[in-house]
Amino acid sequence: MQSRREVQRDRQNRSTGQTIRNLLIVIVAIIVIMGIFYLISNQPRSAARRQTVSIAKKYAHLKDPESFYIYNRESTYYTIAGKNDKDQPILVIVPQHGGNVRVLKQNSGLTAQQVIQQVRQKYNPQKVLKVAPGVFNDKVVWEVTYRNQKGQLCYELVNFKTGKVIQSINNL
Repeated sequence: MQSRREVQRDRQNRSTGQTIRNLLIVIVAIIVIMGIFYLISNQPRSAARRQTVSIAKKYAHLKDPESFYIYNRESTYYTIAGKNDKDQPILVIVPQHGGNVRVLKQNSGLTAQQVIQQVRQKYNPQKVLKVAPGVFNDKVVWEVTYRNQKGQLCYELVNFKTGKVIQSINNL
């Protein structure tokens, strides 16, 4: 026969076990919900990437897709970087709503790393947030988004071929 203390201890142990189990169920449910939310919110980007890769394969003979970029200014452009069937590094810039597909050899202009380095040397930003190729005034550019030393948002448009700054927006 169990004493009153032993019965209370057994109930307390069962209660603690149920609490831990319930807590684990809640944590797993939160992780699943967050995963589903991430997949749903990322779906438009994934669809745009798939479509851009398909167009790049058709028009630029892209065989090895790598980086994907989205550029938003007056118009939206999707860019896929990769190698063509001759193993040459290329950028394929596709307008969101139709238009001319631009195919550029990466060695005919600056790379993303070179543009980032140029901005770092010139402005010494806290953090470079994004770099993306696109089209501005019918010229191919790199858009660099960064936070300056004061933490303010800044944009720099750099000509793809020359490295010349086309537009600079600071302290947003």
